[in-house]
Amino acid sequence: MKSSFKRVMFLSFLIVTFFNFNVNAQEGKVIGGSMHEIPSWFKESFLDIKEDIEEAKAKNKHYMIFMDLEGCPYCAKMLKESFINENKTSDFIKKYFDVIELNVKGSREVTWDENTTLTEKELAEKLEIQYSPTILFFDDKKEIIVRVNGYRNPSDFKYILEYVQGEHYKKMSLTEYVNKIEKQNLYTFKDNKMFKNIKDLSKIKTPLAVVFEDGSCTQCDYFHDKVLKNKDVMDEFKKFTIVRFDTNSNDEIIDVDGNKTTAKQWAQTINLDYRPGILLYDNKKLISTIDALLYPFHFKELLRYVSGKYYEKYPKSYLDYLKVRQEELLKKGININLGE
Repeated sequence: MKSSFKRVMFLSFLIVTFFNFNVNAQEGKVIGGSMHEIPSWFKESFLDIKEDIEEAKAKNKHYMIFMDLEGCPYCAKMLKESFINENKTSDFIKKYFDVIELNVKGSREVTWDENTTLTEKELAEKLEIQYSPTILFFDDKKEIIVRVNGYRNPSDFKYILEYVQGEHYKKMSLTEYVNKIEKQNLYTFKDNKMFKNIKDLSKIKTPLAVVFEDGSCTQCDYFHDKVLKNKDVMDEFKKFTIVRFDTNSNDEIIDVDGNKTTAKQWAQTINLDYRPGILLYDNKKLISTIDALLYPFHFKELLRYVSGKYYEKYPKSYLDYLKVRQEELLKKGININLGE
């Protein structure tokens, strides 16, 4: 089984582009973006990364960078829930982490090391940041030890925080850690007539979506009750064979390459720590992986990118497709809703 694969280039990265279009009365509008403020308790930094990490180490803390984008609904949601609201997650962050904010399109200068000074935008490009938000955690040697792509629920995010604060990264991967800890049973599996009960994926000829869920999933209810009931999403999903597995299952299945495995082994091999995690295949090739919260517009466009084989026209980046697609929809007078 191939352990390396192409993860989805997160859609909200282009939200700024949405607001730069010159639209007239006949063209569609972009709605659903969410502006946000940075918490007042974030570290006041001269943006010298080495210096910041040394200061965090002196306080027995880890260093975190929250990379965001103006208008990003996922950034606004995560900041509010895990950083601004008073709860166990925000309290834990304040106690054990120094946090700064960088804008992936920003122009402030950041000293990355003794020989490298970059703008925020240039640093985002250097680090190949394609999600908004992206949260980076560093050790005292200035190595990135965890990279969180996209929104996480406060309880899920706290698992990651505890993994870093407890220095479990010295012994195991984040996926291994998350699988070991005891989590609450929050979700009861929901049936969906679009899901097929297939154990041998190697014989599927259509585009394929493999959905991973488990009982601790904090976003699965939203996925079923909102995303899967959206008409545009349903229309795009009709082009796929959809198979859903319990990520904790040890039942034998056969993957797209004909290898015997289990859902549990598969998810761990590819370090899939988000639920519901979704693998999107076409012609037995993994095109994209959804491992963060996506609202309906972003979700259905990613499905279209795969089933419509637009990845062949835009092989370098899903974002290249999305930019062209947005312009096309707006010119047709169709509104784009980035939110829920």
